[in-house]
Amino acid sequence: MHRLDITSGSLKGQRFDLKESPFFIGRSSKNDIQIKDIAVSRQQLKIFKIGEKLYVEDLESTNGTLLNGERITPRKRYHVGEGDTIAIANTVMHVNDGPPKESSSEEPDNKKEGKLSNERRSQSQKDLKLVYKVTELLRQSSNMDEIIDKVLGYLLDALPRIDRVAILLFENKQREIKRVISRSRQDPEELHFIYSRLVVNKVIQDGRPVMMADTCREAPNNFKTGMGTLQIGSIMCVPMISDSKILGVIYVDSIHGPYSFRKDDLLLLESLSGPVVVAIEKAMLANRLEGSLSEIRIIR
Repeated sequence: MHRLDITSGSLKGQRFDLKESPFFIGRSSKNDIQIKDIAVSRQQLKIFKIGEKLYVEDLESTNGTLLNGERITPRKRYHVGEGDTIAIANTVMHVNDGPPKESSSEEPDNKKEGKLSNERRSQSQKDLKLVYKVTELLRQSSNMDEIIDKVLGYLLDALPRIDRVAILLFENKQREIKRVISRSRQDPEELHFIYSRLVVNKVIQDGRPVMMADTCREAPNNFKTGMGTLQIGSIMCVPMISDSKILGVIYVDSIHGPYSFRKDDLLLLESLSGPVVVAIEKAMLANRLEGSLSEIRIIR
């Protein structure tokens, strides 16, 4: 029988037998597994069977679902089995179905259904640990500067080929940049972070990530002059979205040549954007409450 073992989060240590199909997970009490976490959507994930095979499907959740460290595409089914790891915000679950199964000739079909190959498992587990570290950090602190600075440090550690990383925050409907918090591998004390505003503007306009592994080959013609001036070889930029509003972007680049990251690295940034948005909103709310309390004290 298939089951889920919860290894971290508020339900850590609990085990759920997947007797029924479909089986739903989310923040609402109407789900088969309720996860009381603001970063979890009301109905986040569906688990179901087709024959004897088990599948998962993200139900267009706000912050996404990770399968073996990679964010899965909403409304697409993924085959899962013994040893696979599912992460929803701070909750990590392992799929178990008895003794490990031997490999079979069905492996090509499993790949088509979205199951990760064994060759990618090692890196996926590292990415999963990074997302878990960031999520834990967000739960422990409400200081936005401290959170963002540590997240940038984590990214530099996780992506050894990038040179610079930053989080840019916007402040109004015109999406004017309010703050830029950055880290540089070469110069940790760098005060003036120069980034590609053309790329940031495109991400803001489209609301979708941008990745250029080799800017000389992949950048549009109207971008290339700027890229050359800034000496950017590779670039990634991911929007941070909350309730269809872009709060800012996560931006990384390399100034020492092209091909400094892979497609998996872009998926990692997308996976981190959700928890970081939750932390920023939490810090903003805390600041507003502190301001309200200060006004009350003054009136009294």
